[in-house]
Amino acid sequence: MGFINIAIFLVLNAYFFIFMFRYSARIKNPLNSSQFLLIEGTEMFFILLFATGTLSLSSSGGGQGVGTGFNLQAIRLLVLEVALLVSMFVGVERPKWGAGTVMYLVYILWLVISLSWCSSINYGVRYILKYLYPLIIMLAASAIVRDEAVFLSACVWARRVAIVSALIGYFPFIANFFGGTFWYATALNLNYVTISVVSFALYYFYGKDKKDLLLGILFVLPCILMTHRSGLLATFVGLAVFMFFKHRWISLPYIAVVLGVGLAIVFYVPAFHDKMFWKDTENELTIADLREGNISEDDIRNNGREALWKMLEAQLYKGHELRGSGIGSCQRVLYENPAGVKQTHGDYVQMRCDTGQIGFWLYMIVGAVVLVHCFLVSVQGYVPDHVKCCAMITAGALVGCYAGMYSENVVTYTMASTGYPFALYGMMLGMLSKVKRPEYQYSERGLNF
Repeated sequence: MGFINIAIFLVLNAYFFIFMFRYSARIKNPLNSSQFLLIEGTEMFFILLFATGTLSLSSSGGGQGVGTGFNLQAIRLLVLEVALLVSMFVGVERPKWGAGTVMYLVYILWLVISLSWCSSINYGVRYILKYLYPLIIMLAASAIVRDEAVFLSACVWARRVAIVSALIGYFPFIANFFGGTFWYATALNLNYVTISVVSFALYYFYGKDKKDLLLGILFVLPCILMTHRSGLLATFVGLAVFMFFKHRWISLPYIAVVLGVGLAIVFYVPAFHDKMFWKDTENELTIADLREGNISEDDIRNNGREALWKMLEAQLYKGHELRGSGIGSCQRVLYENPAGVKQTHGDYVQMRCDTGQIGFWLYMIVGAVVLVHCFLVSVQGYVPDHVKCCAMITAGALVGCYAGMYSENVVTYTMASTGYPFALYGMMLGMLSKVKRPEYQYSERGLNF
């Protein structure tokens, strides 16, 4: 298994740099499989990189619980960041800056500043690299992706690879040959949030093909089958945001139905109910209990998260509320405790402990700025539909990831999770830069277009 992952790692990286320095490449038209498109080498490089974000290629089984050394997974993240940086110099266009990009850069600067008081530069730098990946891929996407065909190709190929990851994960006799090739299930479920939103977007914007609608629904199933609460929350919230952006206030009844289905799964699917609540089966909680306010925090299973969060906050947050204990502090405490868990299972707790209220709210502002920018793009009449489609996917995928961060290690899975919505935001900026704004001229009688 380790040999297979190393072989894929070497071949994949070789293709990255081969395509990056090629003048052109051919790829099938995502809208017509009988046609081929001639695209730039950097565009082919980006499509390949975006499509393979679900590959962990870890010699340690996906990085689960591994906190020592520079394993293959960490090297892969570093190689991707270097490749993306190189692509920005090789490409013809320069990166396009948007409000979200600027705000994310401010956030990264705060992380770098927090190195000055962190307890371990090593852990701090390693965690900054995870936060840095979305910024780099966002900038690279804005420089490379400038037209509809490349945007659609990236989305379609990312979905195809996601289908392969799902098939491998749910057929053990296949998975035995690919241990650690793909991220483990919890990380993949966060990726499927983006892929599900992509599928619904392709359905609404490109011919209402029932295949896209079916795939949008099927990518919700892994969260249900493995009773992944965070993944289910992220998926339903992400889809709700996409629906609101697409249909505005008309979508509210449909959003209510979608969220109702989510609640029904939690309360009436036995595996989810048993994982969610402490009460025994003789006193099962129902939606009526939720409506009447009969459910408290004591009724909800947190699988030890609350105790872990309290321990970390007592050590790293109390007394350092404004600036935290420095980036990487949580990781150092957990990894250097051989008897404990290796992840916080809650990115927001980790943000507060590492970078304080300043870091936490800066990251929240990043999400809010990107969301508002995407909304403004989606309502502009002169913006082409494919750019609006990208903006709506970005909004749904981003809010889905932010929802999952409450009780998951979404930042740890950055190549498969947060990298995707921010890459899509970069694509939106790149395509938007090619859109001409309508020119308004004043006359004595009024406005002329």
